Amino acid sequence: MGNVAVVLDTDAIRLFAQAARSDNPAYRLADRPVVPPTFLPAGGSVAGERVETDHRFFGPPPRAGDQLTAIRAGAPGRPAVAESLTRYFDRTGGLVAESWAAAEAFAVEAVSPQASALLATYATDWLGAEAIRRFRTRSVRPLPPGDVMSCSGQVTQSYVQDGEARVDVSLCGVDAAGTVVVRAWATFAVTGDETPDPR
Repeated sequence: MGNVAVVLDTDAIRLFAQAARSDNPAYRLADRPVVPPTFLPAGGSVAGERVETDHRFFGPPPRAGDQLTAIRAGAPGRPAVAESLTRYFDRTGGLVAESWAAAEAFAVEAVSPQASALLATYATDWLGAEAIRRFRTRSVRPLPPGDVMSCSGQVTQSYVQDGEARVDVSLCGVDAAGTVVVRAWATFAVTGDETPDPR
């Protein structure tokens, strides 16, 4: 696939945030809203029993109005796994984000990305939409339409990387029966020395 120009649209970001049930002002009220962690797709369509994604931001996430160049590459992967990687570059050619996705190609029942977006909302409401640096997910089963998902998270480590204080968190979303639907591991930039409280 060649280069694709991407202009981040304010309305598209707000609609995505609304679908993910976020009221975060950084998405819904800002003049130039920041993109939610799962907004930039890895490209193509991956569906399967176990869908995994990894969204990385090399600094604060892009904002509405930013013009990016997306370069998508399919990864050969294992025979039963479909993979794709999309890298996003700014006008100067700097890498600002990348999104990777993989799914077991033989799976019968597709896993919706909605559960991952809901867990991302939970995480960014807790630690800040503009502070996200990485959001990696593994969806293990579908969340039926109308089903309720409960989220939890805890800080697993604090450290400094690239001159920025950061925390890693592990997150989990379960359905009404308590069955795990999606797991996530995320990295956030933090201010000061304080470790955020678990949620």
